[in-house]
Amino acid sequence: MGYKINNNCIGCGSCAKKCPENAIEGKIKARFEIDEFMCVECGNCFNTCKMGAITDPLGNTSPKKGKKQNESKSHIDPELCAGCKNCYLNCPMDAITIVKKGFLGGTYCRINPDLCSGCGTCIKNCITGAAIIE
Repeated sequence: MGYKINNNCIGCGSCAKKCPENAIEGKIKARFEIDEFMCVECGNCFNTCKMGAITDPLGNTSPKKGKKQNESKSHIDPELCAGCKNCYLNCPMDAITIVKKGFLGGTYCRINPDLCSGCGTCIKNCITGAAIIE
């Protein structure tokens, strides 16, 4: 019995990016899966998951690091945001909205801190560096 992903998975993909064997697959905003035959039980996924979504071979659940009151959240600087919507399209928590800058000013993205899990997906997908951790 290797590592397993449970129903707490929000589909952020952090675990898959840290897997040295590419044993974790899935789609953003959907539950990821670990291929038990490819998993070498290194624990990278377990130590990366912020949502308590990974169970180790002993039955322990990864430490839940998201949604804490004092935890840092992501923020988007509207002056730097290009309005490309990469963060919006990839946010597993649907915490990002598109805001119009004005009548003729284009758009920028804004994060709702109440919905943000702190997974950092927006930061990884931001092309201008507008998404930051506060």
